[in-house]
Amino acid sequence: MIFSLGAVDDDEEILYTLDAMASSQGWSIRTTSDPHTALGWVEEGMVDILLVDYHMPVMSGLELIRRVRQVSTSTVIIALTVEQEQEIARGLFIAGADDFVSKPVRLADFSARIALHGELSRYRKSAGWESSKKGMAEPTARMVMDVLASSSEPLSASEVGQRAGIAYPTAHRYLEYLARKGQVQRERRHEDGKSGRPKTYYSPVD
Repeated sequence: MIFSLGAVDDDEEILYTLDAMASSQGWSIRTTSDPHTALGWVEEGMVDILLVDYHMPVMSGLELIRRVRQVSTSTVIIALTVEQEQEIARGLFIAGADDFVSKPVRLADFSARIALHGELSRYRKSAGWESSKKGMAEPTARMVMDVLASSSEPLSASEVGQRAGIAYPTAHRYLEYLARKGQVQRERRHEDGKSGRPKTYYSPVD
C-alpha cells in the first residue's frame, strides 16, 4: 500500500524519531516544525496522513487540525499528545482528528496506527470524499439533522442510518459533512461494557 505521510511538531527530536520509525517500515514521511508548511502540504494534496502535535507555540495542534479539516475531507489526521484527559481527546475529535497517538511514540503503536489509517485513506479516496461536498443533497442533510434533533442522546452513524432509512455509508458521509460545517459535533466514547477503540457519536451543535 502506497501512501504519503506528513508530521508537524515543534520538537526536532520527535520529528527525527518519526522519520526513523517511518523509514523502518518503508514509508516516506515529510517533517516540519512549521504548521503553515504542513497546511500547505494538505492544500497541495501532498500527504494522505498527517500527524499533528497537540502542543505547538505558533499555532496550536487543535487549530491546525481545524484548518486542515476545512481544506481536506480525505486527509487522515492523527494527533500526537502526552495528554490523557478525555476532554482533550474529545476536543481533538470534534476539531476533526481521526485518532491520536500518545507520546512518547512507540514503534509498535505507530506502525499499527499508520497501517490502519492507510486503509482509511485509501477508502476515502476511492469513495471520492474530496468531491463529496459538491454532491450533498440538502433534503438528505436536513433529514439527518432532524433525526439528531429528535433524539435526547447522541447517535452513532448506524443509528442515524436506521432512523433515517439510509445506508450506513451515506449516514456517515452526511454526518461528517455536517460536522465539518460546524452543525454537528462528534463525541468519542466506549460502548457500555465494551473495551477497545471508542465509537463516534453525533449530536447537533447547540
